[in-house]
Amino acid sequence: MEDLEWLDEEDDWRVVMKFLPVGWQKAAKELGALKRCRKFASAEVLLRTLLIHLAGGCSLRETAVRAREGKITEISDVALLKRLRASGEWFRWMAVRLMEQWVDKQPAALFW
Repeated sequence: MEDLEWLDEEDDWRVVMKFLPVGWQKAAKELGALKRCRKFASAEVLLRTLLIHLAGGCSLRETAVRAREGKITEISDVALLKRLRASGEWFRWMAVRLMEQWVDKQPAALFW
């Protein structure tokens, strides 16, 4: 197995957070993704967990296991599904804000 000591997931996560739109954490509460903070201490923890499933292509069960093993949060796959369903509007809000942020800066590159 290749040596991955250079890999620092906390640094990687900080880079990801720099790309998120302003107010994304507040929007999680306002749009219903984080009404209760039972298993998720913050919007950051919720997003990290959901990205394991969405970006990593893991099943909900595997996502729950990875989140627990990675000491992110401890949640069941069923509870995770409920949070995922409640997060749709939040993800839409973030996508719209990111599009506005990047399209305004690079319209020629995106639209020839």
